[in-house]
Amino acid sequence: MRLLITALCFMLCLSNAQAKQLTDLYQAVVPAGQSQSAWQQQALAQVLVKVTVNPAVIEQGAIKAELKNAGNYIKTFAAVSSEQGPALKVGLDEQKVQQLLSQHQIAIWGARRPAIVVWPVEQTPDSRVFMQGAAHPVLTQLQQQAKAIGLPLELPTASDTYVPTLSQDEVWAGNWLLIEQASLPFNADQTLILLFDQPTAGQYRLTWQGYEQDQLVSNELLASSQQELASAFLSSLTAQLASKFAVQLGSQQGQIELELDIEGLTNFVDQVKVQQMLSAMLSVKQVTVQERKADLLKFKVQLAADRSAFINSLSLERRLQSLQTQTEQAVPVEPMESADGAAETDELFAEMAAEMATEPAAAAPDVMPSVLRYRYIPN
Repeated sequence: MRLLITALCFMLCLSNAQAKQLTDLYQAVVPAGQSQSAWQQQALAQVLVKVTVNPAVIEQGAIKAELKNAGNYIKTFAAVSSEQGPALKVGLDEQKVQQLLSQHQIAIWGARRPAIVVWPVEQTPDSRVFMQGAAHPVLTQLQQQAKAIGLPLELPTASDTYVPTLSQDEVWAGNWLLIEQASLPFNADQTLILLFDQPTAGQYRLTWQGYEQDQLVSNELLASSQQELASAFLSSLTAQLASKFAVQLGSQQGQIELELDIEGLTNFVDQVKVQQMLSAMLSVKQVTVQERKADLLKFKVQLAADRSAFINSLSLERRLQSLQTQTEQAVPVEPMESADGAAETDELFAEMAAEMATEPAAAAPDVMPSVLRYRYIPN
């Protein structure tokens, strides 16, 4: 069964699925009819929440104080109409926002973000049902919160007319072969199931599951309402994703450059696409072509963050397939000492430790590969 699920995940990676590119990351829509200071602060707060994927960022002391200077971050604004009535569409200065967050060592997310498809099922006293409909309070909570933080969240059952291609019992039972099949049309990076039930009076439970690196991961939350569970779920999910996709600008010590080799670039158009794609990454300061050879391009990449942030950014590009071997990615492991030589080795280590205590600490060796190798898969 795991092999079949893995095969389906691989099919998803080779499909037209792409991480979502947010086009309004540094834009906000705020109600008209309020003071200039008020709408400027509201616009900056909206953008800061989206860029950091963290609603609590505007409660930090330094950021809260800077909201009073929101006018310094405004580039454009125009009157628009919205569902709530007259509004202002405000554009903010991307570079200034990034400088503010970098200055206070706050990690930020780029415009390219992982897309998540979610299947929510509720266990009632009588049966199991999909949470369905545009007006469902839990789905509304998920959609509003995901929109506020800029997380691409697909809820197939939120449509009043959508007919699921799998049953609620199949979702509840964790039939991942059918779940992944039903998720393929939504071109998401990750599929999750949300299982709601009420174990005791006044207490609700949410069990959410998904595959990470071919391993099924299960999480459980408890709260006094389903809406609270939905909010806690998104907070927990984004915290997990942040550990992989959030970028701490300026976190590297000194200038970090690496070589990136990409095969499969058979025409000039694809070569330009790849260079533009790399240049747009938040973790990249500068990218230049070093060498062209048949269908291979060698890039020199100067990083604005650490290597792991750059590699994680590459993982969001479905058209790039890593060619690194497990040996190249593995951290070297020292051989174990035999029992006979343990005492002698301990004595030697004690002498070495005494000498090293008087010397500056050496930096840990960099075990990352010196050259990153990928293959480009055309659309």
